[in-house]
Amino acid sequence: MKKIFIGMLLVFLDFNLDIGSSRIGLIPDFLGYIYMLNGLSELIELSTRFSKVKPYVNGMAIYSGFCYAIDLFGVTSMIGEPINFALGLMATILSLFISHSIILGIKDIEVAKEQSLNSEQLYAAWKMLAVFSFILYLAYVVPALAFVCILASFIIGIFYLFRFNETKNLFYEQNPMV
Repeated sequence: MKKIFIGMLLVFLDFNLDIGSSRIGLIPDFLGYIYMLNGLSELIELSTRFSKVKPYVNGMAIYSGFCYAIDLFGVTSMIGEPINFALGLMATILSLFISHSIILGIKDIEVAKEQSLNSEQLYAAWKMLAVFSFILYLAYVVPALAFVCILASFIIGIFYLFRFNETKNLFYEQNPMV
């Protein structure tokens, strides 16, 4: 579960350096998805949901690696705003689907092992993350809301990661041999 957490940390925290039309992602998302893949492989025996979500994580690793490359070479600016917006929205939906599937896998572990991993609190944090992710896209249409939505999304993303870290720690406390 540590690798899934590190992967989420890398995916949810974005820091970029813009140089002209090029963008260098200081924390590339594709590395986060690769970490997630490795973490899912380690937990695959504990829930079938982990194996079912792996193809989506793999797809996002490839997609985010492609996006990293085209950002690096400044090609993104040539694609156009509507296409960038649509691709970003699709990536957000897939990312939320992946994190939701992981939470459901954690719930499966709770049931199978009769252990509390705080999945309900994690799921509540995920719901807030999902809502604010979509509000952030609505803020694209109303620029005055953008800054507030970006700040709120960042804070909720940190809160979600905090909750996931709690779940991860509980998992290792209750399963020290894993």
